[in-house]
This record gives sequence, structure tokens and C-alpha cells, in this order.
Amino acid sequence: MKNLFTLLCLVVYATASNAQVHVFTYDTAPKNPSGIDTVYSTVPSSIPTIPDGQWYAWDLSNVLLAGYKYYAEFSTASGFTNATHSNKAYVEAAPGVKYETNLMFAINTDGIKTYGERLKRQAFPLGAQTGNNGDSLVIKAQDVTYSAPQVQMPFPCTMDTKWNATSKATTNLSVTIANLFLNNAPAERRSITTSTSQVIGWGILNIRRLDNKPSGSKPVLLVKTTINIVDSLYINGAPAPQSLLTLAGLQQGQTTTVYQKSFYRQYEMLPMCNITYTDASFSTIKDVNMHAQRLPYTDNVQDVAMGNISEVYPNPSTGELTVKVGEIAGKNMSYSITDMTGKQIKAATITKTETKVDLSSGTYIITVLEDGKAVSGQKVLVQ
Repeated sequence: MKNLFTLLCLVVYATASNAQVHVFTYDTAPKNPSGIDTVYSTVPSSIPTIPDGQWYAWDLSNVLLAGYKYYAEFSTASGFTNATHSNKAYVEAAPGVKYETNLMFAINTDGIKTYGERLKRQAFPLGAQTGNNGDSLVIKAQDVTYSAPQVQMPFPCTMDTKWNATSKATTNLSVTIANLFLNNAPAERRSITTSTSQVIGWGILNIRRLDNKPSGSKPVLLVKTTINIVDSLYINGAPAPQSLLTLAGLQQGQTTTVYQKSFYRQYEMLPMCNITYTDASFSTIKDVNMHAQRLPYTDNVQDVAMGNISEVYPNPSTGELTVKVGEIAGKNMSYSITDMTGKQIKAATITKTETKVDLSSGTYIITVLEDGKAVSGQKVLVQ
């Protein structure tokens, strides 16, 4: 039962390029998620350190794929308040045993939010814990509505955007344990979920595709999330007896904490790469999942050359900035300056290695383009 609770917690969160690639908005959100997506795990020891960064190039194309996988099946939703779509996510807990839920969500102008879950009846044997093969825990068919929506991503979303959510939910169960004289006893899993998230990086990500070739780079936002789930088990309307909790390896008010870094690409619900850590310092990797579908699987991909902006100074600035780039002879180069909502403020052709730019107070992203394609970028502050 303990492992089941862990699955119940994690499956909800194991589940959003090109306007300005550092800003995600409703216009670049998934439009109508549909179909079945497959997410593959990797061998954690093959994952390099994942640093935070702006206009960073993360290369995970050399990781090793593992056998574990889970699925997400997207479709339109009906009959669930505020939800317009569902994501039928299921995890293979063991051969022939899986936990399944339909996450009920909507994509609105202010973000992607999950409002609850739609569950079918599912029975899980408890014989391994109790010694009686007739014992079981049954999840009843039901709609579970969160007291407040869980926010996957607000819009607009960009570097340093922070958000959090707290919600309560009750899942109706029934428990049969002969030694405790429980026969289809009504039970409830009462949960309080708190999540905090922040965009800690943006740039490009290259992962391994399923034929073991590099996927090519894709613009992404890197989001760090901490999720706390507090679970309590009630039997016949009262807190479960200690004998049952001991038997199942549970404790009342059991807390599960999940630490994740997720790379989101525009137009997609699932992270291109999702990394789960064991610790609050995000230093020890527990598992890594890759979503490689709908990537431009072109061979001989020419990755973005990082570092064409060799210097932007002074930064912070009081108004005038100098953008210094490398060699420009024979190149068609330009720059674009956007604010933190993605609105373009200025744009011009670069004709020399040092260009003066005047800006009013605020925070901006300066992007350098070659032949119309972004080759470098940097966040700047004008005071």
C-alpha cells in the first residue's frame, strides 16, 4: 500500500517553440492535446549535472534509455467543472498491475491548471503485506475535485516566474483485511498537496531519441518544483487504526516530498525531460523521464552556436548598453530586444562588432540572430 500511495502522488506530476523562446504564453500553449504519448525513463547514472542558466545549452543526448515507461492519453473532457481536457495517465507498478487516473485540466489565457481526477474502479491485492490473498484495497469509480486547482504553468511564464498552489482532495476507497475484520469497509484517502515552482533557466535542450540518435536542439524553459503531499487514511469515517497502518507500512499524516526539474517546450503538455531528485538541494538524481515524441528528428542537426554575445555592458545599466559580438564579416546579423512578457521593444541590423542600445528602466532579453535565427541571448537589467 505504501508503494501505491507513492504512485498516487507521483503520477499527477509526472505529467506544457516560436515566439520569443524565453517566454511561454497562451499563444504558444498546447492547443488541443490528443492521442497517446509515451514517456521513457533513462539510466540515472548516465545523466550529467543539470545546471541552472540563461540561454544555456543542455545536452542529454548521450544518456542511456531504460525499460520503464509510462503513458499519457489526452482527450477532450466533459462533465467535470472547469476542465476542458483529460490526461489518462497510468503507471505500470508491476507486470500486469497499473494505477490509472484521468487528470482533468484546462488551458486558459492565465495558464494550465488541473482541477481534479476522474477514476475508474481499480483493485489492488494486499496479500503480500497481510499474508491473506483475499485482502485488497479498491479505488472506487469517482470524480475527485481538488479544493483549488494545481497549476502546471501560469501565463506568461519566463525567467524567474514563480507560482504555488495548495489543494485538498478526498479519494473514496474500500478495504478488505480479514485479520482486522474489515470486509469492503468504506475508506478515504485524504490528501493535502502543496507545490512551489520557479523558472530557473531557459535555453535549448538536446535529448536522445528512441533510435538512439540525438534529437536536435529545442528551445525550453527549465522549471524547478517541490511538491509536498500529506496523506491520511480513514476507515469507516474515523482515522485508520494503528494496527492497519503498521500492517501497511504507513503512518497517519504521511508526507511524501518530490523534487523535480522539468524542461518544457512550447505547444506540449509533457516536459521534454523530467528529472526527479531525492533531496531538497536537487543534487542526487532518483529518476529521469524523456518525452521524445514530435521532435524534429533530423539528422546532422546544426545546433545553435552559443556565446555570440561575448559581452553586454554595463549590466546592470542606467540606460545605455553596449552589445559586443564576435566576427560579423559576411554574416547577416541582427538583434531583438524583448521585455519579460515577450513584447518586442527594439530590433535592428548589426553592422559592427559593438552596438550601442538605449533602453528605459526595466528587465529585458537581448537576442542576437544570424540569418533570422537566434544564436545567443542574455538577460539585462536597466535601472
